[in-house]
Amino acid sequence: MTEIFPFFIVLLAGLVFSGIFKRFNVPWTVALIIGGIIIGPFGFEIISPDTTLEFLKYLGLVFLMFMAGIETRLSGFRQVWKESTFIGTVTGLFPFLAGAGIGFLLGYDIQVIILLGIIFTSSSIAIAVPTLESKGLLHSKLGKTIVSAIVIQDIASLIILALFLQYIIPGTLPFPVFITLFFFVLFILAAIKWGIPRLQWIFDNQKKFLNPFERDIRIAFVVLMGTVIIFEFLGLHAIIGAFLAGLILSEVIKEKSLKEKIHVMAYGLFIPVFFIMVGIDTNIKIFLETQNILLLVFGVILASILSKFISGWISARMAGFSFNQSSLVGGACVPQLSTTLAVIAVGQQHNLIPEELVATLIILSIITVFISPLVVGKTAQKVKDEYFVTSTEDNKK
Repeated sequence: MTEIFPFFIVLLAGLVFSGIFKRFNVPWTVALIIGGIIIGPFGFEIISPDTTLEFLKYLGLVFLMFMAGIETRLSGFRQVWKESTFIGTVTGLFPFLAGAGIGFLLGYDIQVIILLGIIFTSSSIAIAVPTLESKGLLHSKLGKTIVSAIVIQDIASLIILALFLQYIIPGTLPFPVFITLFFFVLFILAAIKWGIPRLQWIFDNQKKFLNPFERDIRIAFVVLMGTVIIFEFLGLHAIIGAFLAGLILSEVIKEKSLKEKIHVMAYGLFIPVFFIMVGIDTNIKIFLETQNILLLVFGVILASILSKFISGWISARMAGFSFNQSSLVGGACVPQLSTTLAVIAVGQQHNLIPEELVATLIILSIITVFISPLVVGKTAQKVKDEYFVTSTEDNKK
């Protein structure tokens, strides 16, 4: 059998299952994960992971975090930095404590406890943004606050993950040297973000040899690969470098068509492979082999959803938002997708998370991706109506 056959099956599964589940309004990412479970060694055993698929999964993970960074906007942060910093801190800290607490109660060791806290801290901007945009709230003060708060959660979870991995998996660099170089690299990346637009004239000289699309695509991928290599040299996982590379380019790339083409390349090939491989690597049979597994699933899901929603609602109320607006903030913090799955993948790579917990966290991601858009959609409509009523009353006055 040709070595490319498993890759073909993965791509085919992505097309088939996304098409089938779309009829039932199942989110694209959930369809791909379920498809991976079905064709994987714990399903119908059509294919098994090999070195080629694992490498493609790694590339998909890198591009997933890269796109998460590109889709992040920091320009609106300045206008709502007080509210978003407060909400982002509260909705990161309390879920971290909830995740660590549930890990402690379930008897896991300290490494798993911290990883659970990190996973609970993360959220998913990719779920909140489309709903806010469809309701016309994305560019409002509330929308900018929600997006900025989620970005703070994700960045905090990735930084904590970086420090945690460096501590438990020592590299060639002493920890004090690592910390110094880590922040030095962050400074260099900030300088690159500032400098690229001002050095555009250098790339303009290449127009006679390259069209603008080819030039900008190469710049984007040079920044991505260069950042990933630097972070791996520091002993950090590639997802952190990929996210920061996307963050650098998020407001540097001005052409909408270029962003769309990068989006097509990432979501058309690499990222679907990652989601399918997440399903393939998930041992769903563990639920039949492990005692008290339902208690684990119920405890993790309940702790995650309640800690995210309640901390979001309370912090938004304290920041001066209304009841419905605060409910929207809480609901938008609930979904756990890109960063969550990335942290799970890193934990699997270093054998830090037991199989039953991996399967539980995958179910957590599926459930929150399902329910959050429904809650956020209904609450966003109430907030939109609230804005309409308020503006109408102001006009009458």
